[in-house]
Amino acid sequence: MYLDQLTISILFGTGLQSPEIMAVLDKLPHLKLLGQTTDPQGFVGQYKGVSPDVVLVEMNGESRVPEWLENLPQEMPHTHVMLCSFSREPDFLIRAMQVGIREFLPLPLTQADLEGALSRVRMARKQLMPGDNRQGRIIVVTGHKGGVGSTTIAVNLAQALMESSAGQMALVDLGRPFPDVGTFLDLESNYSIVDLIQNIATLDKSFLQRIMQPYGARLSVLHGAADFREQDSIELESLERIFAILRNMYSFIVIDLSHWLDELFLKVLTEADMVLMLTGLTVPDLRNLKKLWPYTVEWHQDKRKIKLVVNRFDNSSGLQLRDLESLLQHTAFATLPNDYQALMQCLNQGSPLMGTAPRSKLWRGIKELASKLVQEIGDDEHQADAIAAPKKKFWLF
Repeated sequence: MYLDQLTISILFGTGLQSPEIMAVLDKLPHLKLLGQTTDPQGFVGQYKGVSPDVVLVEMNGESRVPEWLENLPQEMPHTHVMLCSFSREPDFLIRAMQVGIREFLPLPLTQADLEGALSRVRMARKQLMPGDNRQGRIIVVTGHKGGVGSTTIAVNLAQALMESSAGQMALVDLGRPFPDVGTFLDLESNYSIVDLIQNIATLDKSFLQRIMQPYGARLSVLHGAADFREQDSIELESLERIFAILRNMYSFIVIDLSHWLDELFLKVLTEADMVLMLTGLTVPDLRNLKKLWPYTVEWHQDKRKIKLVVNRFDNSSGLQLRDLESLLQHTAFATLPNDYQALMQCLNQGSPLMGTAPRSKLWRGIKELASKLVQEIGDDEHQADAIAAPKKKFWLF
């Protein structure tokens, strides 16, 4: 038996077997086929003992997720469920993600796609073995519209986390169409996340470290793709690999994520250990947030990880926190004061608040936010249940 051999079962959900899929499986010697069936209703009952490592569900051209498929990830919690279909309709893919499908493989199935998915299964299994040292937490800072202040908060939050916890910090720029972290910190670099994408097959810690740009003793920056055309090359599969390595290298990874509602936005939210959704307290802010909020909490498997943060908060303005909380039926996690003078000083000097305005109300507010985050999700040591309960993965490619 091969050391990394996986077991797999095939479920043809539309009732018709596919010789093409079986032909692909025959080419993979590290894969042991336990069985195949066209009976979705009786499938789980066949595995009352040891479940297969992988279940490959073929749905042909179906555009909706049937009830039996919705229940499958819960009925087989230790099995990686992969879905094959010709359909790439957003509603179909989003629903599959919500119920816990970990991989989507387009039809016709290719050997390369299946091998890539199986390699991620092996990686996930190794990460759950005793001695796992994946310590880094991913904190995503985003908003429901442009101009809400996500880059400002992400840059300064990364700095503030250094005062609240130990270890190295990473700041990742996923702003689109304009990645502004470098501008905010007065940094120029010849390298960006595109260099990692282009070398994803051989990516390791040493290469990633060469691409990251140091900023002080404990913070490193991964610049975003400045060329609009290169932004299309940020593949979701590659992001998973990059995040896994970053977790092994840094205590906290702060991601500045633009508000574009696409597959990349979804993927980053589902990978995050904490999502800070920034908003203001104006009528347009609350109108937009009301539309986005229900989807945001559905996309993340743990709704407690989605935190509302009111930026530029001013008690004297017309709307108050109670208006926000009444509208969304969700309390604000934190408020950050409206401190225009300190913010302009920070932006114009290309330096974080810690250096330009260390006594400002805004810097104090961000430090308090960092302390709350560390208390909420822990510092450098994993909690036992974080290892015991792997996060759901979903791949759109």
